[in-house]
Amino acid sequence: MRVVEHLGLVTALTLSLGPATAGGQTSGPPAARATGPLADSLRAFGLKMAEMLRRLDAEGIIALYGDRPHFVHVDNGTVIPWSQLSAMMTSYFATARSNPVSVLGEPGVAILDRDNAVVYLVHRFEANEGRPAHDGVWTGVMHRFPDGWKIVHSHSSDRRTPP
Repeated sequence: MRVVEHLGLVTALTLSLGPATAGGQTSGPPAARATGPLADSLRAFGLKMAEMLRRLDAEGIIALYGDRPHFVHVDNGTVIPWSQLSAMMTSYFATARSNPVSVLGEPGVAILDRDNAVVYLVHRFEANEGRPAHDGVWTGVMHRFPDGWKIVHSHSSDRRTPP
């Protein structure tokens, strides 16, 4: 799949994942959720990714990404190509003393077909090394390669914490 197709999938899924609440934030996972072994493997992928982030496992995290020539991450509206994202991750993992990320609730999964899906996580970063605490949503477009599921496009957005 190419980046344009990934972005189209994300747009279509964003529109189908549930109604928005005041302030443009989603109300949470949709009522109808994917079930079964395929969905379970994708939820496990999301939880494994969060655990690897907490452990600062740079090599493990970078190995989760596929189709790197076409990969794009969108962070709060800023488009970041793979070359830039991988450099940012490498720098972060080389200097961070901890990564206090946690997944809130269960990862959501939308299955497109047997080899393509979307995983979304609501996460919390505790205050760390001069950065304030914040909540966010991460969405990954997943493709199953011969060696397993890989992230082929991702998006993250901070969510405002209510006062």
